[in-house]
Amino acid sequence: MSLDGAFSHLTIEVSDLDKSEAFYRDVIGLDVLGRNLVAENRPTSLLAMNTRQRVLLVEVPDVPPYPASGGSIHHAWLLNIDQFIRARDRLEALGYETGIDPRQSFRAVGEYNMDIHDPDGNRFQIQAFGEEATEVLASGAGTVACGRIEDFPVGSVTRFAEGRFFLVRNDDGFLALSAWCTHKNGITIWQKESWHFYCPFHGAKFDRGGCYKGHMGCAPLRLNPVSIGGDGTVSVDTDRFYARDRYDPAQAVAPRPGAEFDGTGLEPLTVSYDKPTPRKRSHG
Repeated sequence: MSLDGAFSHLTIEVSDLDKSEAFYRDVIGLDVLGRNLVAENRPTSLLAMNTRQRVLLVEVPDVPPYPASGGSIHHAWLLNIDQFIRARDRLEALGYETGIDPRQSFRAVGEYNMDIHDPDGNRFQIQAFGEEATEVLASGAGTVACGRIEDFPVGSVTRFAEGRFFLVRNDDGFLALSAWCTHKNGITIWQKESWHFYCPFHGAKFDRGGCYKGHMGCAPLRLNPVSIGGDGTVSVDTDRFYARDRYDPAQAVAPRPGAEFDGTGLEPLTVSYDKPTPRKRSHG
């Protein structure tokens, strides 16, 4: 059997076909194809998305109530940012609250979301990712003096919140790993008990060299340049970032005064200094 990576239709049980059809047509923006077009012994309404998929509403005597705790049971639509803005404007014009997001604290930078419920309480997540989700974001901290060589024993991982990086001391020397996840712009944390960096936003994991471990195909964590002064002070330039496709010992800076990061063979990245904010449609 051949798979094309898409689904055919989504079936939703509703208690009032007229009311639900109006919601999915006027609020969500689907096109009504007709009533009772499928082999079903209950009243139905078939609606079309603009992606060839269908939504089938089936009228039943009782719709199971949505869990009072909210939970994670829901359907979702992923839009581009312009579609998201138009959807938000339409929902607000119809009197819907678009700021509802029960998982706001888990959203990465550039990840926009709003929740809406149909007449029977079924929860729908409307989501989009802006350009900010993949931009290289500078902290604005400039060059950070981290401490002296002897302050960081081999095997140590030290978080610098101001500069949004981790200073790692391994057998090869020092690495400054950007804390920004390379999947989407979530901030990673160091889980010492598991010896890996973890992004709580979408579950990405990276080893101590900053290399991704999993099946999402993420690039390694980006590098900030490390330099060591003549007095042994370790400094990190948080205004510069380098991309790589793997870890190489040459990326580490030797633990000796005067040693500096060598970006040969790595990709210097363009940095964004603007603080990301949700984009609004102009009504001029």
